Amino acid sequence: GTRHLETCFTRRVHNIRMRGNAAKLHLALDHLPTIEGVEKKEFVDRMVIAPDTNYVERAFNPAKYGEYSPKPVVELTFPSFRDPGLAPAGKHVLSAVVQYAPYELRAGWDNKARDAFQECVMQTLGEYMPDLASHVVASELLLPADFEQRFGMGGGHWHHGEMTLDQFMFVRPVGGAAQYAMPLDGLYLCGAGAHPGGNVSGAAGRNAALAVLAREKGA
Repeated sequence: GTRHLETCFTRRVHNIRMRGNAAKLHLALDHLPTIEGVEKKEFVDRMVIAPDTNYVERAFNPAKYGEYSPKPVVELTFPSFRDPGLAPAGKHVLSAVVQYAPYELRAGWDNKARDAFQECVMQTLGEYMPDLASHVVASELLLPADFEQRFGMGGGHWHHGEMTLDQFMFVRPVGGAAQYAMPLDGLYLCGAGAHPGGNVSGAAGRNAALAVLAREKGA
């Protein structure tokens, strides 16, 4: 327990901001949707719905008050376009990260609220893919609380903590523990909560492994 750690360290860990603000929407499609101006070969790339900085600000602002924007920022990919084995022949999968979905909705995340939020996302996607809704055969919406429950991620932040200047680089996860080795002997942090943070790069794991090897060589 915390009695085995320095008080200053436990206080810093306790103050890490972990509340998630992004949702994930998965759609099973019976056909690729149509996007004006986008050729089929370009479906392999990541797409972002964020026309300008003002759009991003308007999308973020409601989250500060426990609400979500009717026009969210959306990052989407079609994983099955790159890997056909992810869907039956001729079918596809759409995977979208939706910003900004507060961990706690002011009115609560009941089924009605979840459905309303998903509808906002679908309407936003529909502005760029008018035929999308007609191709959806199944969907899955994951909110920050779902990430927390399903994957054991405290707070449900998909980067295992906010990636802000005071929780980044040499202070990630906290000052004094940014070189992967934790105060408990032999314990190393190697996930998104360590430098360089989130996204699936594997860099944190590599760096942690190098730190372990360096320790073994010096033993």
